[in-house]
Amino acid sequence: MQNEKIAIEIEPIGKRFNLDRPANMLDAIRNAGIGIKSVCSGKGTCGKCRIIITGGTVPEATDSERRILAKDEIAHGVRLACQHDFMENTSAYIPASSLSEEQKLQITGQEKSIKVEQIVKKYFLKLERATLEDVKADFNRIRDTLFSVYSVRADCIDYEVLKKMPEIIRKNRWEITAAVRKNEIVNIEPGDTTGKNYGIAIDLGTTKIAALLVDLITGKTIDKKGVMNPQIGYGEDVMSRINFASESTENLIKTKKTVTDSINFLISGLCKNNGLESVEISEVTLVGNTAMHHLFLGLPVKQLGLSPFPALTSDSLEIKARELGIEISTGGYIYLIPVVAGFIGSDLIAMVLATDLYKMKGNCIGIDIGTNTEIALVSKGNLYSVSTASGPAFEGAHIRYGMRAAPGAIERVIIDSNDCKPRIQTIDDKKPVGICGSGILDAVAELLKAGIINSHGKFDKENRCICIDSLGNARYVLLPDYYDDNDETCPSEDLISINQKDIVEIQLAKGAMRTGIEILLEYAGIDFRDIDKIIIAGAFGSYIDPKNVINIGMFPNIPLKKISQVGNAASTGAKMVLISEKQRKTAEDIGKKIRYLELNVFPSFSEHFAQSVQFPKSEEII
Repeated sequence: MQNEKIAIEIEPIGKRFNLDRPANMLDAIRNAGIGIKSVCSGKGTCGKCRIIITGGTVPEATDSERRILAKDEIAHGVRLACQHDFMENTSAYIPASSLSEEQKLQITGQEKSIKVEQIVKKYFLKLERATLEDVKADFNRIRDTLFSVYSVRADCIDYEVLKKMPEIIRKNRWEITAAVRKNEIVNIEPGDTTGKNYGIAIDLGTTKIAALLVDLITGKTIDKKGVMNPQIGYGEDVMSRINFASESTENLIKTKKTVTDSINFLISGLCKNNGLESVEISEVTLVGNTAMHHLFLGLPVKQLGLSPFPALTSDSLEIKARELGIEISTGGYIYLIPVVAGFIGSDLIAMVLATDLYKMKGNCIGIDIGTNTEIALVSKGNLYSVSTASGPAFEGAHIRYGMRAAPGAIERVIIDSNDCKPRIQTIDDKKPVGICGSGILDAVAELLKAGIINSHGKFDKENRCICIDSLGNARYVLLPDYYDDNDETCPSEDLISINQKDIVEIQLAKGAMRTGIEILLEYAGIDFRDIDKIIIAGAFGSYIDPKNVINIGMFPNIPLKKISQVGNAASTGAKMVLISEKQRKTAEDIGKKIRYLELNVFPSFSEHFAQSVQFPKSEEII
């Protein structure tokens, strides 16, 4: 009789695989193609291969684990993968800090396999030369050849393409490639270039701009690149930029030009890295929140900052790239998914599309965490959405030692309540220079768990783990070496730490997010116990620890297996509409179906917010 296979489920990758026999966890995870860190060759000394056992029997901790892991970690199912074998059906969660950098990149844009339907198609044409007996116009000659050879109608041609067409035809002995988009010839290229057709998908975020270089023939992503949104110079949040751009036409032009220049820089860089020219890009798609959408288009935004915050249009748009200052092929277009309302943009629609949220059964929530957090709920076939001003705290802004995710940023924190020492991990294992969003979230959750702050977010000034500065303010130092001296006074030098103001910033950010969830549930007539799934999207969402998200009360207390992290789903959605006409239609249908709820009009808003800024009590922490 054949032995039953051992079923293994690994989150947040969403990977499932079977084993024929028991196998070491670290080896099995790596053999399944999942990049997990380990620098000690599986000897149990580096502590990098942390996993959380969420389903199945949790094995007894080994001596190595007791030396490396905190007691709280062990109690909550944290183990080192190298120390144990998969003996039975098991579910495990790999924290972002244990994933290799390659794997992190992979999950920051989980892509779907969809049928490619080229919006811009290329056709190689061998034209009959013009003669005294055949003086047919060049465009008519191309149009008639397209129809006779490929049964393709081309009723019009781009004006700029028309101007350059004669020279290209004659220089290349009447052999050309015509790029056709919806019966319009949008480019003429010399020779046969039908095997080269490229597009760019852009997620224009408040903080970052992400771009994907895509092969429009195969649908494969060739390369990806990101830069900071330079509009940050005009304000870190959406409202600051709306106010700046509304002050004058000159300011509006500035905000548009800075982002246009950055997009051209991204396109140029992606092309250069892959041996292409920008003129070889046939089409661009772009998604973003409503303010980013309008500012990119150079549209007035003053109305977005005034109740009832209407967008100028909620239709999809197709605009010549050159009209917007974007440098691609001569007659190439930029396609923009519709926005929904003043604070619900096309990035949310792209996320709903990429995650299949719109067709999920039960009650499912999708959250795109960023400077401006957007939340969607599908319940009983209906789609609802809200936007919350979560602020830039999770990007490191307004935090005393906060910084964006960069080498040296503390990205993971565990506090040993016995000796007060923090166990920290920094990006690229560099010397700590600050703390980024995932580290801040970890730190606050650990301060709560250790009783260093209470459910109101206040420091316990009698707690031996904190120090009091000369002004009487409490803070917790995030550097392990500080605690070796057993000195309860605050050091004179400027050490990386968390203070009371930092805690308040996190309370306001997570409170806004939780309030949005509660309002959605209230409107749909359901309770958080009815939630079947929570999808976390956004680059920041890929790196946070869901257990700590629950422990600070940002999310309701639901089983970890109901939470999945999908990374930058907005860019995935932008790519889907780049390579498929069908997906464009689906995105447009989602835009018509989704209902936007304005939080401030709900009588229960203030009550929900007051409760949501509080942290869970110690007995509620998992």
